Amino acid sequence: MSKPLTGVKVVEMATFVAGPVSARLLADLGAEVIKVERPEGDAWRATGVSYLPNRFSKDENPVFDIYNAGKKHVALNLKTPEGMEAFHRLLAEADVFITNTRPRALKRLGLSYEDIKEKYPSLVYGILLGYGEEGPESEKPAFDTSAFWAKSGFLRDLSLTREDYAPVQPPYSMGDTITGYLLMGQICAALYRRKDTGLGDYVKASLYHNSIFTMGTMAIITQPPFGRIFPGERPDWGAPHGDYQCADGEWIYISGYTNALYPVLYRMLGREDLGEDPRFCSAAKRWENRQAYYEQIRDAFLTQPSEHWLRLAEELDLPMIRMGHFSSLASDEQAWANGYLENVQFPSGNTDVMPRSPIEMESVGTLHTVPAPGIGADSAEILKNLGYTDAQIKEMQASGAIAIG
Repeated sequence: MSKPLTGVKVVEMATFVAGPVSARLLADLGAEVIKVERPEGDAWRATGVSYLPNRFSKDENPVFDIYNAGKKHVALNLKTPEGMEAFHRLLAEADVFITNTRPRALKRLGLSYEDIKEKYPSLVYGILLGYGEEGPESEKPAFDTSAFWAKSGFLRDLSLTREDYAPVQPPYSMGDTITGYLLMGQICAALYRRKDTGLGDYVKASLYHNSIFTMGTMAIITQPPFGRIFPGERPDWGAPHGDYQCADGEWIYISGYTNALYPVLYRMLGREDLGEDPRFCSAAKRWENRQAYYEQIRDAFLTQPSEHWLRLAEELDLPMIRMGHFSSLASDEQAWANGYLENVQFPSGNTDVMPRSPIEMESVGTLHTVPAPGIGADSAEILKNLGYTDAQIKEMQASGAIAIG
């Protein structure tokens, strides 16, 4: 079966998550992806092991593999002439280049878009940025925790106001992954355009820009003309939507913002009177009396265990769900039923549950995560394909221009 990107060659010179996840998804779509690492390897290898150092190792590193499966791995020292020469040979054959190296460092290497666009006019050049290319923070070191979560207001403003207030802690890698999706989509669009023009493109995705767009509703309603203020108290989130604790200590979540939801919910709670209460008869009134309204809904849910409410919600087709934990995902029946999870065996002999690639296309078929190889595992093969002889490869290894795993 020919996948959508079969025949496309991608060179990835990226570390950590945002760039690598974009390249991994392109590989899932059929592209040949060559990941270029430094001889010491992508720092995310060590980061992945650090999450569970008593279990994870170079032979079992699922936190690295989830973003680097399906790639070939070559280790080049770009500070040597020989390493840079080999890298340019890769670019000469590539359709796509992906990097998250900071612009100033790319310029020093002679690998900025302006440096190479004339040499490789058909190359789609994709770059992951932290805070953008311009402005006082453009060269700041950026991670998703800082450029996506912290700067956008999410961490400060989504924790509820209370006596023991503290900012929300960011999830690992999520902002990177979302931004990697964005870059991947733009790269596919650039490849589609190239079919007609023969020309490459300069494709950018910034963690900070993506966070502003992703938090767009919040960025709009908190502007001075509109006046929503965060952090806020729980009633400020607009009951009946949101989280509620039940009699068994479990939590449920109600979504949905249509007027049709209210009478059905009131009937489920046995509180039809709420629909006739003049304090709650309109959106404006519910907002004006939001503390009292929230307390009515909250207290009703506390009268029965979560299973009671979830059963009734299913019968009434209400958008209500039990609130889960990260730890419950690996055993979730719904996830397994749809193939969103898979068992992956590692060289260590252990088998771990991992999220399956989110790519779902008939032309792609079922995808399986294969653990990524070690640093430079494919160096010799890749260099031979570029025309290097065995003797040249040994010489480059001896000089430190390449590493062979």
